[in-house]
Amino acid sequence: MVPVPELGALGRREPTDFKHVAAYPLRELALPVPPEGSEKSLGLPWWWKQHDQGNEGSCVGFGSSAMMSVTNHYQRLVTTGRDLTYRYACRWLYLEAQLVDEWDDTPPAEGTSVHAACQILQQVGHRRVQNGVAGEPNLAHGIAAYRWAETVDEVRAAIWAGMAVALGANWYSNFDSPVVYNNERWIGRSANLGWIRGGHCVCLLRMSDRRQGFLMMNSWGSAYPPVWVPYDTLERLMGEYGEVVVITDR
Repeated sequence: MVPVPELGALGRREPTDFKHVAAYPLRELALPVPPEGSEKSLGLPWWWKQHDQGNEGSCVGFGSSAMMSVTNHYQRLVTTGRDLTYRYACRWLYLEAQLVDEWDDTPPAEGTSVHAACQILQQVGHRRVQNGVAGEPNLAHGIAAYRWAETVDEVRAAIWAGMAVALGANWYSNFDSPVVYNNERWIGRSANLGWIRGGHCVCLLRMSDRRQGFLMMNSWGSAYPPVWVPYDTLERLMGEYGEVVVITDR
């Protein structure tokens, strides 16, 4: 096992229903499925070690913001060649999502849903952070449309098309201690994942058919460097009422 320092909180709440997934499935867009053997990386932000939610259960704000950062950076780089850094006010998104989510007890109780964060991004936008200062909410940094992936192939297709995804799913105890396999950090390689510690939200930003896995960026800073998650494990998490949101207006 890889030694892991003290980790941050969790915080993703499972939605009370999945009507949003049923109403806006990614499959309706019919994205091209990557051919077998495909590899695609959208780029790991240089500031990932500073992407740390600490002991606050604000993972939905962090995971969803990472999705925006990675996607916007990649799309701008591809379309214009400009290597611009996009960082966003993660805790602001988390707190705003709490105000529109499905539960009456937030705040002050911790946690919210990925769906609620997407509602804020669509209706209000996001606050871009530049030189350490968060600007005002701006729809230009939000999303016009988003959909929900329901299969591993759809997640592969999204990343292949240049769109990072936010994953809200169960977080198992074994995920706390990644293992080294072929000199890379992995979680979920064993069928025995331990017990469910709660819900968490992370960002998937790379797909590798050679590895049969996705690269995951967490929100626990330098205490938890990026790890690989097997395709099969993601399929299991999605089957356990997990959510994978994809920005579709890019």
